[in-house]
Amino acid sequence: MKRLTLIILAVVAFMALFTGCSGAPADCPEMGIITNVEKPATSLNIDNRTGCSAPEFTWDTIDCQNLKPIAGKTQSLKDLRGRPVMIIFHKTMNCPGCKAQMPFIKAAYEQRTNKDLVVLTIYRGDSVSDVKRFAINQGYIFPALADTKDEFAAYCGFPVAAPITIFLDSNGSIKGEKIGPFQSQAEIEAVLNSL
Repeated sequence: MKRLTLIILAVVAFMALFTGCSGAPADCPEMGIITNVEKPATSLNIDNRTGCSAPEFTWDTIDCQNLKPIAGKTQSLKDLRGRPVMIIFHKTMNCPGCKAQMPFIKAAYEQRTNKDLVVLTIYRGDSVSDVKRFAINQGYIFPALADTKDEFAAYCGFPVAAPITIFLDSNGSIKGEKIGPFQSQAEIEAVLNSL
């Protein structure tokens, strides 16, 4: 009886491992790699960032299964005009605040439709494979963009840190920011309601 129980447990464990690791990840978020960031004419910093247009950037959409760019699937920040955008700067390593604030961000997002809010996560200096692994392991649902050169956050005038969040209005202007993790959904809602 003991041997049969061990065999059943081994088969169940093998099946769970096999089915959990086979095929394309069903929960993989939209992924991309930032390919171009336009340097702003005037350097942005803490004193002048709010009210300025965010630097424009483009990204190639990445196939989650093979991590290769999908031909003809380039997007840009300009494509999102007409809707407010929340951009969260993340790191895949050494960022407990990135994980801690995500339930609040998900809850705030779920209060709106995609027409009311776009959320992008930009991973600072991380590779596409690291971003994929992290986003899937954490169950993140938002587009995950690898900024392997960490240009966008730098052009926005931010220090090398995460999490940092910026809020853009429907015209692409920076209307709010938060350095460090959010402590509640209400904190996020307050900024979103002002856009």
